[in-house]
Amino acid sequence: MKNARHSVLIVDDNSGIRKLLQEVLSNEGYYVATAASGQEALMQVQRELPDLVLLDLKMPRINGFELKQKLKEIDKNIRIIIVSGYAEQELVKDIIKQNADYVLSKPFDLEELQNVVAKLLNSKQTTRPTVE
Repeated sequence: MKNARHSVLIVDDNSGIRKLLQEVLSNEGYYVATAASGQEALMQVQRELPDLVLLDLKMPRINGFELKQKLKEIDKNIRIIIVSGYAEQELVKDIIKQNADYVLSKPFDLEELQNVVAKLLNSKQTTRPTVE
C-alpha cells in the first residue's frame, strides 16, 4: 500500500457517497474512516487524529463550516477538503476565507479527488485554498 501511512476521515451524511469515497481512497492505499455526522466525526478525531478530513458542507446539526472550525481548534494543521453542492460564488468565498485547504464542487471527478488528496497529503508546506 503506497499511502498506508496517511489516514483520511470522510464525513458525509449520505451513506452512498461515504462508501464510494471510502472504496476509492482505500484502493489508493489510504487508511480510511467514515462518519455520518459532525458529532461522530468529532468523536473519531478525539480518538485518532486523521491526516486529512474530507467533509460535506451541508449536514444536519453540525454543518461543514462549524465542523471545520472545531477540527482546526483541535489541530490547526489538519488538512481539510470541503465538498459543496452549492455553486454560489459568495459561499465559495466564505469557505476560502475560513482557510479550507481545498474546495470541491459537486459533482466532482473521482480522479480529481484522488489527485487533490495526494497533493495535500504529500505537501510539506501550507498551501493557499484552491477552488475547483
